[in-house]
Amino acid sequence: MTTLTLPTGDVDLGLTLAPFTMLTRDPTLRLAPGRFERASPTPEGPGTVVVTWDGTRPEARVETHGDGAAWLADRAPDLLGLRDDATGFDPAEGPLRALWRRHRGDRIAATGTLWHDLAWFVVQQRVTRGEAAAQWSRLVRGLGTPAPGAEHLVVLPPPAVVARLGYADLHRFGIERQRADTLVTAARAAHRLHTEPVLDRDAALAALGAVRGVGPWTTSCLATSTFGDPDTVITGDASIPSLVAWVLAGERRADDARLHELLAPHRPHRYRVIRLAFASGARPPRHGARTAPHDVRRR
Repeated sequence: MTTLTLPTGDVDLGLTLAPFTMLTRDPTLRLAPGRFERASPTPEGPGTVVVTWDGTRPEARVETHGDGAAWLADRAPDLLGLRDDATGFDPAEGPLRALWRRHRGDRIAATGTLWHDLAWFVVQQRVTRGEAAAQWSRLVRGLGTPAPGAEHLVVLPPPAVVARLGYADLHRFGIERQRADTLVTAARAAHRLHTEPVLDRDAALAALGAVRGVGPWTTSCLATSTFGDPDTVITGDASIPSLVAWVLAGERRADDARLHELLAPHRPHRYRVIRLAFASGARPPRHGARTAPHDVRRR
């Protein structure tokens, strides 16, 4: 086990870590007031990071466990958003100014756990959030192992394990053939990247972007989550353009072109604006019917 204490300054850890809870019942993590736990496969083996804070002092206690303990400890400041620099981001007027005033402690975390994040996003492709949450839970519990230092969590298997699977192995978790093929092929690419002593962001994203089924949406999500880029615009998302347009301009519907237009004045903090739009709690009026979930395991 590795233990360290990190100064947090004005970073709000609850806000910063909240996006990791996007999928409910995620067996790889837990977030509660003053406590965050996440289990991940690392290049050095499975590991768990446990972060605690009480809000009375600007510091956090970090414990890391397992073969990946040292690897995770080295990256803990990035995971907590402590190296994210919001200097220069100061919206002058409008709803964004009020949002930033309320969420000024929000920072962009960089996990460094490329394979964990890649698998998480591939499972979320083209399905509802509820479907993705259920499938991710089944996948991790079905193939993973108990997390070191936190046996109530489960560690996703390393990419080398998933790279050997076939569609039939993933169908039982509710993952249809297209995403199953993407996950297996992406695991092969991630396995090669997993052994790199230093992970170059541009090279990694280019390599994964060449994988069939890993498109701009997945690579832009990785740029923000794995590498903590504050300026990446998430492209190809079904809801983000309209959400940002609604929050910033009161427009009900928008596409990627309009999203880029609205975010252009906020370089180099465009992803920071997207986070604030989500944090606002506002949502544009719905249009059209909801996507009906379906379970491929019944086929």
